[in-house]
Amino acid sequence: MALDFSQFEEVLKVAKSSEVVKKDLRKALRGVSSAINALNQAVADMETVLADDYEPAPKVRKPRTTNPNGAKRGRKPKAAAAE
Repeated sequence: MALDFSQFEEVLKVAKSSEVVKKDLRKALRGVSSAINALNQAVADMETVLADDYEPAPKVRKPRTTNPNGAKRGRKPKAAAAE
């Protein structure tokens, strides 16, 4: 029982399209997997924040920089109107 050439071409076409579909499915699976990992991390973070013994870390603030001229921040005064 031999295949004719048109049937052989059809088999090759289906095989190529199945490889494309498998590639697309792998790509989608990687995206779903990374989304699930991000969701698991977010749930773990929320469990940590909602724990009874949770204390937020103190915020570290940079010291203010001083201007050597002693000028203050803000809008400069308008120049005097010409008379």
